[in-house]
Amino acid sequence: MAPENVPQHMKAAQISEYGKPYCITSKPVPTIRPHELLVRIHAAGFCHSDLQTLQGQFKSPLGMIPSHEPAGVIVQVGAQALGSWQVGDRVGVLNFKNACGSCSGCGLSKRTLQEPGREGLDPRFCDRRETAGFQHDGAFAEYMVADPATTVKLPDALLLEQAAPLIRAAGRQLAMEVRDALQPSLVVDSSLPQEAEAQIMQLTDGEGLAAAIVCTDSLPANAWALKMLRIGGFLGVLGLPPQDWRFDSSALVFRELTVRGSYVASKASTQRMIDLAESTGVRSHVTTVSFDKIPDIVDMYQTTSMKGRLVVKVVEG
Repeated sequence: MAPENVPQHMKAAQISEYGKPYCITSKPVPTIRPHELLVRIHAAGFCHSDLQTLQGQFKSPLGMIPSHEPAGVIVQVGAQALGSWQVGDRVGVLNFKNACGSCSGCGLSKRTLQEPGREGLDPRFCDRRETAGFQHDGAFAEYMVADPATTVKLPDALLLEQAAPLIRAAGRQLAMEVRDALQPSLVVDSSLPQEAEAQIMQLTDGEGLAAAIVCTDSLPANAWALKMLRIGGFLGVLGLPPQDWRFDSSALVFRELTVRGSYVASKASTQRMIDLAESTGVRSHVTTVSFDKIPDIVDMYQTTSMKGRLVVKVVEG
């Protein structure tokens, strides 16, 4: 495919003031380095982290372009990335990029965090990483720079507005759909804790769960999940509550439980999730928003009737 005629300027949304609506403006199209890719953004997700960023929780620089859930099409390929990537490739871009290769985080990840079949650095744990949508420009723009080390290819059958919210919220977004596809033995409603506890104990012959993963920042929900674990059980925590975590130390010690946080998915994990979405046919519930409505997106997000994930369609049609 022939390279796209890339303009000099692009429309973008930016954080001009903490706690105020995003401003739509014009910015220069970013220039890629030899190892990078330039992606024409077609769709970009909005999530709770974007709201926290807009409110100033992460001390993001003013003028930054938000959103860390992009899906689009490659329009330029740096000289060092030629061969593996082509103009026209449909891609999703993770928000961590450009690992330095020399810090303690890079050294540790090279020794201990490599996944089978995956070579190179893992920018998630680099001390000097770039973080799109948090400290560096993100995806609420027509163009965005991508690092091949954290870019995944998307199947043709997956719509880009479907792919965008999966890029960082992959497991959380698809949890219910994957549940249906895998046909579990039991589904319980944890809002009815006593009934749910009885069902779980009956299914496990009184042992409890081998593992539980909690996606909410609710302290009671995490405490309940910990109580449901069997001896030697595992609790994965994904939420970020404003207050400190509190867990039952007696249960942790006497039942030899493990509590572990999970940051964001690696490139390999994200690619597996994308492949799973394609093979099972599961799809997310999304509400699309036109680019010119970005200043209103927080109000949409906080509306109680809003369902699914908000996705900005940067390219209409």
